[in-house]
Amino acid sequence: MTSDNHTHDRELQQDARAWADFTGTKYTAALRQMGSPLAQGLLGERVSARHLIATLDQHAVIGARGGSPRLGENGFRSEATWRFDRETDFIELALITDMLRMFTPIPDSATPEVGSYSLKHTAEEFLAPHCSYVSNGRLIWAAAALGLPVADPGGSGPNLLIGVPEREHDYVRRMTGSGQTRPKADHHRPAGYEYLQSALARAAAGERIAGAWVRPAPVAVSAPFHDWLVLQVGRNDVIGDLAGDYVAGVRDSDHRVARTPDELLAIFHVVAHSPEAYDAVVSAIAEWMRTVPSAAPVRTEPIRGGEHDHGGWGAGAGTVERYEYRCPCGDGAIVEEHDNVPGFREHDVRIDCSKCDVEWAFVGGRSVRDWGLQPVAVNATT
Repeated sequence: MTSDNHTHDRELQQDARAWADFTGTKYTAALRQMGSPLAQGLLGERVSARHLIATLDQHAVIGARGGSPRLGENGFRSEATWRFDRETDFIELALITDMLRMFTPIPDSATPEVGSYSLKHTAEEFLAPHCSYVSNGRLIWAAAALGLPVADPGGSGPNLLIGVPEREHDYVRRMTGSGQTRPKADHHRPAGYEYLQSALARAAAGERIAGAWVRPAPVAVSAPFHDWLVLQVGRNDVIGDLAGDYVAGVRDSDHRVARTPDELLAIFHVVAHSPEAYDAVVSAIAEWMRTVPSAAPVRTEPIRGGEHDHGGWGAGAGTVERYEYRCPCGDGAIVEEHDNVPGFREHDVRIDCSKCDVEWAFVGGRSVRDWGLQPVAVNATT
């Protein structure tokens, strides 16, 4: 037996003895829980039973610190004693801890916003069927032991506020909760969400997860158009109204972030909107392009197209290409054609939509294959 294995086994045994004494469990039953694949630590180090027990006495908010218990099965200031089944209690706390680990830690200076009672229901939904019930008290206990910010909102209730991002929690709640409207975008998905789902299934099958999960480093993605549009919130005009609706949609995961005008148009092709809202989009893009003259022109998403052989007109065979892209309003198309036939080499791109043909124009100085659009209003004089 290697030194590392010996140390690991000794820690499991020490934890099992502590847990058995604390819960009134037989040592062998406690040791089985310590060694369960589901308690191995799926998103971090294995949870220490001794640390969990110490948290109930020493934690700054929930710790008894030598006095009467401040945390019980029903939550903070709960007089309900812990109800240990002596078979799965530690495993469930380990699973709750991993569920909390998947969220992005909030700064210590930030005020926690997510209520423990709401979070405990989310934990139940996410961890099912591996953990059928999560009490309010155990959710708070795991959060405190993990070192997440925990705050008392005041009053005399049993719920505390837990330091996980409110938007990430809302995403998980809506993805896992029955009867919820699922998010349509994933920018608020917790970093560990997909990995933990996979690891839970593997651990439930008895697998030991090799290698530690590493939280991805935050990546700054340039989104100048998004940043500009956010700054327009509060304006007393159609662009201000558009910006407010857009920000609400990003906040609620109703659509993705529009890093460019192209992506804002793509959003409007899949969400319900009024003609007035689309007109506001065109106005916003025109203003953006006037504000940032170096901004790239708009390219819309492809619809269909391809290349086919052509026998030619006597000077040899060739090919003909035809590609269609969605027009900005979504009701027509941008048609790009290339005749690659000897003697008839022609290239053309046109707007096949009566509305967009009036409101949009091709940017000059670009090849047919490199076409780009801008609102006619960009160059309009005031």
